[in-house]
Amino acid sequence: MSMMNVIGNIDEVDNVVKDLIFSGKVSFVNSLKQIEENSFMFNVGGKNVEKFIELNSITPFIDESYCEDCSKKIDELKNIYGEGLLPNLSCLNEKYNLDESMKSFHIIYDKLITPYKEFNSEKEKLNEIDEFYKNFIYIKDIDVNITDLRNLEYFSYTFGVLSKEDRLKLKKNYENILAIVFHTGSSKDGEVYLIIYPNDVKEESERVLKSLNFKEIDVPEYLSGTPKEILKKIEIQRKEIVNKINELENSLNKLKDDYLKEIECFLANIYVRDKIEEAKKDMAYSNNFFYLSAWVPNVDRDSIEDILSKYEAPLVIFNERNELSKMKIPTKLRNNKLFRPFETLVNMYGVPSYNELDPTPFLSITYMFLFGAMFGDLGQGMILLIGGILLSKARDKKIFGQILTRLGVSSMIFGVLYGAFFGFEDVIPALLIRPFENINMVLESAVVIGIFLILISYIYSILNSIKRKDLKEGLFGRDGVVGFLFYVLLLLLVGGKFLGKNIIPEKLGGILCVIFIVFMVFKEPFANILLKRRPLYEGDASSYYIENGFSIVETLLSMLSGTVSFIRVGAFALTHVGLFIAFQTIGKMIGTQVGNIIVLLIGNIIIIGLEGLIVFIQGLRLEYYELFSRYYEGEGIKFKSVKF
Repeated sequence: MSMMNVIGNIDEVDNVVKDLIFSGKVSFVNSLKQIEENSFMFNVGGKNVEKFIELNSITPFIDESYCEDCSKKIDELKNIYGEGLLPNLSCLNEKYNLDESMKSFHIIYDKLITPYKEFNSEKEKLNEIDEFYKNFIYIKDIDVNITDLRNLEYFSYTFGVLSKEDRLKLKKNYENILAIVFHTGSSKDGEVYLIIYPNDVKEESERVLKSLNFKEIDVPEYLSGTPKEILKKIEIQRKEIVNKINELENSLNKLKDDYLKEIECFLANIYVRDKIEEAKKDMAYSNNFFYLSAWVPNVDRDSIEDILSKYEAPLVIFNERNELSKMKIPTKLRNNKLFRPFETLVNMYGVPSYNELDPTPFLSITYMFLFGAMFGDLGQGMILLIGGILLSKARDKKIFGQILTRLGVSSMIFGVLYGAFFGFEDVIPALLIRPFENINMVLESAVVIGIFLILISYIYSILNSIKRKDLKEGLFGRDGVVGFLFYVLLLLLVGGKFLGKNIIPEKLGGILCVIFIVFMVFKEPFANILLKRRPLYEGDASSYYIENGFSIVETLLSMLSGTVSFIRVGAFALTHVGLFIAFQTIGKMIGTQVGNIIVLLIGNIIIIGLEGLIVFIQGLRLEYYELFSRYYEGEGIKFKSVKF
């Protein structure tokens, strides 16, 4: 990873930033902070003098409003086109020019919005007519002229709908209503009535009707004649509106097709503008120049230089790693297709530091091995493989699906080695061992595998200390060279007791143990003496020795518990077989072939779902607590490139 500093002409800033974002290979950092910390270094001479002088007048970019009503207009266009309206980034191959695109956008918007509003207005009219027609049709048989009702001098009238329940309330209140009530028909919404009442009791009548939830059917003033005549007029009017809606829709669709590409290009310009403004918040500028800082992976340096070379003599400086000692460098993981999905599991624990080995390959191999060893079954592994393939096609579960496919393959391989197929051990031969017939060997092998993995984790820890140039922990630490030798020595002493052999003389072993413990307790002063540093202790000496004294006890316990912890690999391999035997026994107890098959089917589902989940978690526990805790810190920051 390198820190790239760029100084270019202010007129080209938007296009430079756009091209860098398009590359998807840079992560912007605050250039003002770089300048203040004297990390923004370049050769002052010749053409660069003016750039250096203008460093005294730099200022951060301010996000300026480029279109106050664009957001509202874009939302309205999305209503016209639907949510499928998206930016078309292929339009941005040429020079970025938002101003020209914006002029065209406002013209297109005006052409589209007028027919769209008219179209919606006609649709609203149609809905009103349909709603009116739906209820008014039930009074078509009343031979009364609506105009006559309107011209009544001493009476008022209203049409409306009551629900079934409210109709019963109306009947009970007939004696309280000074009105003539005509039941004219029944609709889907309820019962339709014509009610005529004296003007003198208008307020009282309206109050009663309101209490009954009377839904009034308003008859527009322009409609006159009998209900039958009114309905005919409405039908004619409806046809006219429908024809107009169809014409407007066809016209609008043609306009939408004609201007779709231009609108998508404008949305792309707006989208890019927002991204550019976001990136420019980390940049600075002076009268004539812009100042940009960004992290760039070393493998992408040449391609970034090619991108910037097309602009008018920008100054590009790359600061190497030895010049970035004070900065926390971001990490970008690079793994092959087999290991890449397991980066998610690594990042769940923490992102690797820049001066730390990427644990993904080691985790990938060991995790697949541990899962397969605990969940070895050809048939059940095949189900996991199929499930993983299906999940990997889903966008939000792609990574988990890819992990599951690899675990499924591992389970199938161990299933062949164990001779297990959907729990049955008599369908295929075992190429290696049948766990339930060799219980002690399985448990002992699990511990041996754990010891081997722990030894590798010590090597990883030593290599990480070398990368960090940490002599104290790398040489004298509990997970360094001394800790590694101490663990090997304990294995030889304890292993000799179990095997009944004197692998190493007890006196020599005891002396070496004391020497290694002394080295671990005095690691800080020893390291400072070798490095010729003073003082020998960073803090209080007594506190240091108390803390390190307790840490030795912790080291002994962690070595013991960590080694024994791997016995769970063998235990789950046995549990996997034992659980199926339990279901097999229940199936035989049922006594029928159909019942036996159902129990075995349910058993396989439970084993795949429940035990598969437990094994998945237990494998992670071994990786995180027994291995990562020895060699991996995970205190880095992830490289996040800005991209579209």
